[in-house]
Formats: sequence, structure tokens, C-alpha cells
Amino acid sequence: MEPAERSKKRLQPWIKAAVHFSLCFAVGALTALAPLAATGAPSATNIRASFLGGPSNNAQRAVAAAPAAPPVPDLGLLLIVTATRPDGGGMEQDASLARLAHTLRHVAPPLLWIVVGAGNRTATATAVRVLRGTGVMFRHLTYDARNFTGADAGDEVDHQRNVALSHIERHRLNGAVHFAGVSSVYDLRFFQELRQTRGFAAWPVAKISAAEQRITVVGPTCNFSQITGWYSKDSSNRNSSSEPPKISIYGIGFRSSLLWDSGRSLIRRNSSEEATQDFLQTVQQMAIEDENKLKGITYDCSESQIMLWHLDMPRFTLISEEQETRQQQSVMERDEDKPTT
Repeated sequence: MEPAERSKKRLQPWIKAAVHFSLCFAVGALTALAPLAATGAPSATNIRASFLGGPSNNAQRAVAAAPAAPPVPDLGLLLIVTATRPDGGGMEQDASLARLAHTLRHVAPPLLWIVVGAGNRTATATAVRVLRGTGVMFRHLTYDARNFTGADAGDEVDHQRNVALSHIERHRLNGAVHFAGVSSVYDLRFFQELRQTRGFAAWPVAKISAAEQRITVVGPTCNFSQITGWYSKDSSNRNSSSEPPKISIYGIGFRSSLLWDSGRSLIRRNSSEEATQDFLQTVQQMAIEDENKLKGITYDCSESQIMLWHLDMPRFTLISEEQETRQQQSVMERDEDKPTT
């Protein structure tokens, strides 16, 4: 075999490989360019102009820019104030706090739960232990319960709320304030409505009394969201009175900035203790004096849209087995002493 023929045979496999590689490269390039052609890829002129800094450069950048994300809704801070029993309340109060915490845990943040209790070590340690396990952001405030020995329980609860309001004003915690009882039951939509409060807001509250076995609904009457009056309804009876309305503290909410923006801030007095005693009364006075600024929750204050139930549960104390045995023996002795007929 001649040398020329041998060299041709040696080159033929390389030529076939080169042709095969070229075909594969061309198919791959066409496949990659197909989506660009379908979405309106820029022409060669525009591509050349973009490299040269031509007029189409900004247009190409505008097309490539990602669309702006929708604005994040501004969820205002909720300040939920709860007063607890000075004696700690035992397991009954622990259960009530845990149940209320389970509700608050389902409310969209931001939310701050301000819990006020007696300043003794046992009650404080128990309350803080329960609150830490709830998963809700909280602050636990204390007061000296010894000042209320033998006093009305309602005065002591009002003082606890005043302690919370003083803390809110001192630290300028700007949000919607609501006083929540440990035995309150909520529809979660209530908190969505409460966030919209810009001044004062009011809503109907259903009070359920287990001892009296009745339900009382107290709240505002509305024309759309404008409050026009107040009522108290027991079963099918509606009572009206010409006296100033007695607004339930559970049935009003307000923007905390009113405490320092209204010009009636009590913290400016020389005696901080005196100021603390008057906070709650000032809030109630502002709600009555600015009645035409009150807004109803829900939109028409409808009784069918009640979103807050307050359970008036009787308090009880646990007794030991020895005390229970003594009570049973005492009852049996009294029965034996009764004259027989």
C-alpha cells in the first residue's frame, strides 16, 4: 500500500469525529437559543448597541429588572393587659392563664402581653413560670398587695391596671390597649379589628354568670361604625337609662399614645404614685367625653357579631382531706342533734 493511501485512511476517523462534534454543537446551540427566540430575544443590532452603550441599553435593563414586591402590611402593636389574683390563684389561675395564652399565641405579631400580679415571691415565681411556657412575648409587673389588705377586690384590680398603664406611658409603648380578663373568650377576628383603633373603640361584651345562670350583653348601639348610644340587655329585655353610660373596662380599647399626646398626661405630676392611681379613671373619662370619637367594633356593632365573652366564674379553694373529714363529721353531728319527730 502506498504512503498516500495510508495517510488518507488515518485521517478519515478524525474527519468523521470532527463532523460529528460540529453537528452536536450546532444542535445544542440551537436548543439553547430557542427559548430566547420564543420570549422575544433582543436582535443582533440591540445586542451590539448594548455593548457599545447605545440608546437601547436602558430599555434592556428595564426589561430584565424584577417586579417590585408588594408592600408589607403595617400591623400595629397590640398591648394586652391582664390582672391576676394577689394570692396567686393556684391551679385555677394557672389554667386560665394557659387558656388565654393559647388564644394570644394564634394572634399575628407584634403583640405584648402585660400581666400584673402581687409582688410576693411565691406568686411572682409561679406566674413567671407559667408565662414562660406559653410562647407569648410578655412582661410581668408587680405591685405591693399589702396596701390592699381588707380593701375591695375591684379597687385592687383597678390598681393593677393602673400599674400597667403607667408602665406603658413611661416606656412610650405605642399600640392598641385592651384589658383582657383571664376568663375571657375571644373570636380571633376581634384582634384584627382592634389593630385598626386610632382613638377609642368599643364593642359588645357578653357576660356569662355561672352563679346566676344568665347572660348579659353590654355594648354600644351604632350607625355604621359611629356609636350613638349604649345598652344593657338581659335575655329579651333591653334597659335604657338617662344616666351617664357605665362603660365596661372589657368593652373599650384605645391607642396608648393618648396617654401622652392628649395633654392630660398624669405622669407629669410631682407624685408618681398619685398619677398611677388616676390613670384608669382618666381613660374612662376620656372615653365618655370623646364619645363622638368612639368607633364601634364590628362595623355595625351587631349583637350577632359578638367576639368577646367574659366568664364570671365563682372562685373556689382546695381543701385538704383532713379538713374535708372534719367538715363531714361536723355535718353528721349537727344532723344527730336535730330533734326527731
